[in-house]
Amino acid sequence: MKLAVLKRRVERGEQLVEGRLQQTRDEYGALRSQWREAWTPTRILVAGVVSGFVAGSSQPKQALRRLGKLGKVVGDPRWLRLISSVAGLLGSIQAMVATATARKAAETADTAAEEAAETAEDAGAGGTAPPPGGSGSGGAPAGADAPAASAEPEAVPPSDRRKPDQRWDTQPSPAEAATEMSER
Repeated sequence: MKLAVLKRRVERGEQLVEGRLQQTRDEYGALRSQWREAWTPTRILVAGVVSGFVAGSSQPKQALRRLGKLGKVVGDPRWLRLISSVAGLLGSIQAMVATATARKAAETADTAAEEAAETAEDAGAGGTAPPPGGSGSGGAPAGADAPAASAEPEAVPPSDRRKPDQRWDTQPSPAEAATEMSER
């Protein structure tokens, strides 16, 4: 055979391999998305109940002895310690993920509060001038007043309805932000 013919065969083989790799990636992506869509909350609960029933109805002592026989030690308590430490590790990982989620929700709430404050300031600046004498804080600008001594927000007089409600000027606590994010 000539070198040109062999070279074309090699190039065609490389193209075939690249095509198969792309097909495999596409099929894997489709399988992965279908797998995730198939696990609905109801199916997860049913699978958990069934596996719990199977684990509870099987004879746990015999199962632990079988595990012990795998390690050439019958009934070794090290297996129980290993299982309990893995369970603790999984619990701490779940707590870490929950903390990260709450932190992200708090940051999102902070960003939303800042945007709301900017929008309120823009709405207040684009409207009419504030009433003479300021907004009750001795001539300070409209957005600078804050409840100083009282925790109770002041009632907004009917003439000043464009002013944002003071109870919305502060950012929500992280727990409130996380609850709000989880309800969406």
